[in-house]
Amino acid sequence: MRIGRWPVAAILACWMSVAANAAPEGIPFGRSLLDHAIAERLAGGGRVTVSGRDLAAPDLRALYAPRDYAPLWVGQDGPSPRVRELLDALAGAGREGLVVDDYYRDEIDNALVGTGLADRVAAELLLSAAAMRYGADVAVGRIDPRRLTDQIDFGPRSIDRPALALTAATTPDVDAYLNGLAPARPAYDDLRRALAQYRELAAAGGWPTVPDGPLLRPGDAGDRAPALRARLEVTGDWSAHAAAGGDRDAPVHDEALVAAVERFQARHGLAVDGIVGPRTLAALNVPATVRVGQIVATMERWRWLPDALGNRHLLVNVPDFSLTVVDNEQAVRRMKVIVGRPTRPTPLFSSDLTWMEFNPTWTVPTSIAEKDYLPVLLDDPGYLADHNIRLYSGWQAGADELSATDIDWSLVGRGIRGLMLRQEPGSGNALGKVKFMMANRFSVYLHDTPGRSLFSRDVRTFSSGCIRLAEPLWLADYLLDGAARWRGTRRASILDGWDTTRMSMPASMPLHVVYVTAWIDDQGRMNFRDDIYDIDSGLLDALAVARPPHQQLVQAD
Repeated sequence: MRIGRWPVAAILACWMSVAANAAPEGIPFGRSLLDHAIAERLAGGGRVTVSGRDLAAPDLRALYAPRDYAPLWVGQDGPSPRVRELLDALAGAGREGLVVDDYYRDEIDNALVGTGLADRVAAELLLSAAAMRYGADVAVGRIDPRRLTDQIDFGPRSIDRPALALTAATTPDVDAYLNGLAPARPAYDDLRRALAQYRELAAAGGWPTVPDGPLLRPGDAGDRAPALRARLEVTGDWSAHAAAGGDRDAPVHDEALVAAVERFQARHGLAVDGIVGPRTLAALNVPATVRVGQIVATMERWRWLPDALGNRHLLVNVPDFSLTVVDNEQAVRRMKVIVGRPTRPTPLFSSDLTWMEFNPTWTVPTSIAEKDYLPVLLDDPGYLADHNIRLYSGWQAGADELSATDIDWSLVGRGIRGLMLRQEPGSGNALGKVKFMMANRFSVYLHDTPGRSLFSRDVRTFSSGCIRLAEPLWLADYLLDGAARWRGTRRASILDGWDTTRMSMPASMPLHVVYVTAWIDDQGRMNFRDDIYDIDSGLLDALAVARPPHQQLVQAD
């Protein structure tokens, strides 16, 4: 058996020369020399640096102080069998999208073959620090999500790191315990398998690029068709078998190749038309290393979410422009949504839907009033009246109603933030027939929209942050199922008129607004979506820290 790079016999030969159970004068009764050395190393409240690495000092003190500094991993007889199991777990960090070097592997190996008491102390502390860091990284992620952007309100999730290390040091199967801390959901397990596959693709050189050129339509001929087949064959979208023995080098964008392009487009959220245009060409030529990065980033983001999403819940995937209704792990309904444009992104958070409002008024947020409405009012003071928007002198109750045509808007400027603009219910109301409310610090919600034509677009980044629903009344019926007030003539009267009506839901519904750019669908196909808000790239840069970006993200396990 080997521990790290070194055989156990060699380690024992070195360590047996140190009397670990000796207790010279000055050491408290019952405490060994090693215990005392650990206590001395952790004394005080300052930093704990071992082999040049800063360790989590408060966590180490919280772990060892209740044990009177007795070691967990090493002793006079050498390393515990758990050491080998821990190092095996750390060696497989790549499976979880993590980087082995983050967990002190070289430093642990060097300490384990050292001959002095200081080496035993170093090995002990490094092993505990590695177990805590690895377990926490697998379970709750490596960074505070709020560091990336103020538009994320997940976490950081807490975890008891000292308890984690103590359990790892005493459990029968360290590897199973630590990796069992990963998110227990099928989507994460799928990505773990996809990561191994795409790392292999990246290590083999990825896929060939398709040359730039004009639109490639069904039936077109040219030298780009063979390059397109070669590209699609690598990811399994085209195969000679599926093409009934088709010629890889045929210069025609034939029927089998069109079908392969359509499969690729469906997997990447593109218009499924078999035409290779600018967006499809750009997706075809995204390097395999970038796709690896998207998988790693998505695995990290799954760790930010609560352990339990809810037996019934709603999942809005922003870069997929979709809302999925989930009941007992099964998708009940999937509908299109419109999300915020990149300059006004839809935030990411978890909350609970608790009530909805039919025929709502819309109070224009101050930022939208200044950025969107003020420029319009400078040219057309009658715009508010034309769109059923009332203007008030302030936000307080009883504020006076004003006429927009009586105001010199060139003198207002940022002062428009002190005025309240409120759109009354009606066919042109920006919120449509219904809005769905949940607590969040961004003041965003789900709602209907009169702009139905935008749902036909493939890229649906048109809102100012709120989420517009393609099927809001279906969702209202689903959420109000069982509500006595939502039946028959009551429902009809609410939907047929324009009276504002608030309805509480029979039970709250968890909502998770997430950013998933890589997943495997129900047909087992790998899906990718564009990084519309640059959250993938920002997260990967934050994770890389001092490493060259993506240098170790494509490594094999």
